Amino acid sequence: MANYPPPPPGGGWAPAGGHDPHAADRALTEFAQARGFQLSPQGDVRWYQAWAPFAYLFPTSRVGRELRAQIGEATLNVAECYESDPIKEATGEHRHVVAWLMSPRLAYRAAVRSKGGAGLVDDVTKGLNDLFSSKPRGFLGDPTFEARYDVVGPTLDEANAALPMPLRQLLLQGNFRGILEIRAQGLVVTFFDRSGFDPASLDGTIAWVGQIYQAATQYPHVVTPR
Repeated sequence: MANYPPPPPGGGWAPAGGHDPHAADRALTEFAQARGFQLSPQGDVRWYQAWAPFAYLFPTSRVGRELRAQIGEATLNVAECYESDPIKEATGEHRHVVAWLMSPRLAYRAAVRSKGGAGLVDDVTKGLNDLFSSKPRGFLGDPTFEARYDVVGPTLDEANAALPMPLRQLLLQGNFRGILEIRAQGLVVTFFDRSGFDPASLDGTIAWVGQIYQAATQYPHVVTPR
């Protein structure tokens, strides 16, 4: 130990129980096992990339931890998804927790993005795009909903069908902040204010996704699965 003075002779101590560096991983594993979910340290990025293209959701360049569940007729994946964006990497805004749900009950296409809250980089970029955009405002003709959210769809009729009133009311009343993209047999949602991949956060995320799914399939007419 040249050039270092000898350490103090008194010895150290640690509080009872000490710090367990694996406690969080163990808690996550126990959470998944208790609920019958499948937990993987790394998802297959190719499966997620095959969902593209999207209207608002960022491109996924890699996938971290992944939780998979079967909930009734729906299959759900919740995964850590990363963007390949040097600016966002520098600000720590390149990681997202995204839920991917598949169900034959979903029939129409539309995309929703809250106005703000995505992070500094995305909010600044969106503000500049809106400033110079020539797109007409109010795609749905629902001023209450579109005061809070950007909306796009293949056609006005299909977007209205994909966003039934129970879903719009849920998003508004729940102060949803994130991106929701719906298509036939699937939906993807990420919450700007829910980035945790721990049992408590995942419980809340999965519950939110379940409510969104149920509201999204409350069509005012009979829908035949495609």
